Amino acid sequence: MQYRWILSCMIVLVVLLVACVPVKEKRSAEKDAKYHYLLGATSLSEQNPSEALKEFLQAEKFDDEDPEIQAGLAQAYWMKRAFELSEKHFLKAIELSDNEPKYYNNLGALYLTMERYDDSIIAFRTAADNLLFAQPELAWTGIGLAYFHKQDYPASQRAYEKAMDLNLNYYMPPFRLGELYYNQDRPVEALGMFTRSVQLEPDFSAGYYWQGLVYMKMKDTDAAKKSFKEVIRLAPDSEQARLSANYLKIIGK
Repeated sequence: MQYRWILSCMIVLVVLLVACVPVKEKRSAEKDAKYHYLLGATSLSEQNPSEALKEFLQAEKFDDEDPEIQAGLAQAYWMKRAFELSEKHFLKAIELSDNEPKYYNNLGALYLTMERYDDSIIAFRTAADNLLFAQPELAWTGIGLAYFHKQDYPASQRAYEKAMDLNLNYYMPPFRLGELYYNQDRPVEALGMFTRSVQLEPDFSAGYYWQGLVYMKMKDTDAAKKSFKEVIRLAPDSEQARLSANYLKIIGK
């Protein structure tokens, strides 16, 4: 395409006028790609991966070198549980964006879903070590979760603590650390972390659910009731709300 444009500049004015057409078409293609990308992003936010995939595929037809479109395709395939296709498009987004760390972070999260924990750690570390990544605490939290699944609990704890050091206001690292403590039968420490998570994010229903489980383990039924009722209030249609309702029946409303 580039050599044709150079040749057209070397010939005559009439050819230059024709050469304007590809530029116009390119601009139109970019506009159409952006339009379908935005529709796809909206569908993703509405938890409609099928419609999102349809729109991102349309966007890709107009611009197959836009990393955001590739990342959108990856997310849609991920939600459709087409993990290999999701990986393919995350890798393409990384290539097209010159190793954008946020895509490495997303790839790490995908590998967690695929239970490829070593690959997950590598991807998360690549994101975390990039000084241009604005939210390294996300990647360190992911590293901690990968080590947790590998049952390397000391490494998991160190990663969560690193995430908390980087951002004291991010609620997920203390929540994950609470899960780790709960798994190690350290209820007092677990309760402290779950309580911290809901203090940082008052609408975080999962934090209240696990808080309730700790209170039950500690035989503090009154506190457990309050936590489970908060889960039901915040997320009435969730699985944790259903389980909370069952626990309330067991301990008595």
